[in-house]
Amino acid sequence: MKAPIFNPDWSAETVALYNHDMQELWDPTIAPQVWNQYHNQLAVYLSFVPDEPHIDILDVGCAQATLALLLAETEHRVVAMDLRQEFLDYAVSRYESGSIKFIQGNVLEIDLKESFDLIFANQIVEHLVYPLKMIVRLKNLLKPGGRLIITTPNGAYLKNSLPCFSDLGDPGQWEDRQFTADGDGHFFAYHRQELVELFEQAGFSSIATRFFETPWISGHMKVRYLHGRVPVGMLKILDRLTLTLPVVKRICAHQLLITACSP
Repeated sequence: MKAPIFNPDWSAETVALYNHDMQELWDPTIAPQVWNQYHNQLAVYLSFVPDEPHIDILDVGCAQATLALLLAETEHRVVAMDLRQEFLDYAVSRYESGSIKFIQGNVLEIDLKESFDLIFANQIVEHLVYPLKMIVRLKNLLKPGGRLIITTPNGAYLKNSLPCFSDLGDPGQWEDRQFTADGDGHFFAYHRQELVELFEQAGFSSIATRFFETPWISGHMKVRYLHGRVPVGMLKILDRLTLTLPVVKRICAHQLLITACSP
């Protein structure tokens, strides 16, 4: 994957994407806690990818497509999809090798011919007011036995001040907030059981959840001041230890992952 080259003609949204990308992947000195947080997220995502090459993977809401590009470089066949063409153009500029197809559009509307062994939908379900529609749609894009992975901010996190999904009432009143990007678009958060129930309604099997990213890794609650001073290996150990405590991990993990298989 090639490093990005700044273009002064980019829109403000793409410049923001570039700044995030530099912090997350290319320069650990800008914001060490962002670097550590993002690399931890990538490690979590990649832990679900089978060892064998040449599986078909869809990355929905791929943004700068870092995950998709990494998967393509490890000999998988990847489709990277996002609503924003300028983000895909940015992703293409970083392409170096592998089998990857970039598609602009809404996964709820596009008629995809492919089916997939693995689908990632990271950090997008919290931007939808009709999440079951997307979950069912993604299930229908899976091969038999294929796996869907969704990640989202954890509604039980002690720093979360947003209502949970079930508190929103009639979702129609929030339709204007759908598909808003970045953290500014968050207007609710999911609790674990809410996502489990949605996956059950969609007809998935082997449903499992996982909390990840405690303040040791995210840098929240001023722990960011330790990043760059304390070895990252020690922060990872503290993160793993915290995640072994059942009640503590539920309220101290910033992120929630749910995964399940298509029957």
